[in-house]
Amino acid sequence: MSKVSECPYAMSTEVQEQCVVKKGCDHGPAPLPEEGKWIQAKQISDISAYTHGVGWCAPQQGACKLSLNVKNGIIEEALV
Repeated sequence: MSKVSECPYAMSTEVQEQCVVKKGCDHGPAPLPEEGKWIQAKQISDISAYTHGVGWCAPQQGACKLSLNVKNGIIEEALV
């Protein structure tokens, strides 16, 4: 059975031959640099050093850099 008959919309051959790319919900957090190594922190207590990251919502808005100094799971210093 062709994919066109399964879908109510007309699709080009290129679209029909594409495969679904998904990672699912279990890919975990983005890795953070922490004193020479990369960690995947799931909670603040996983970080115990100086770390930083850059986030942005839209290219028009620019970027925001967040630097954290964490000791024993407590944020000692946060710079934005």
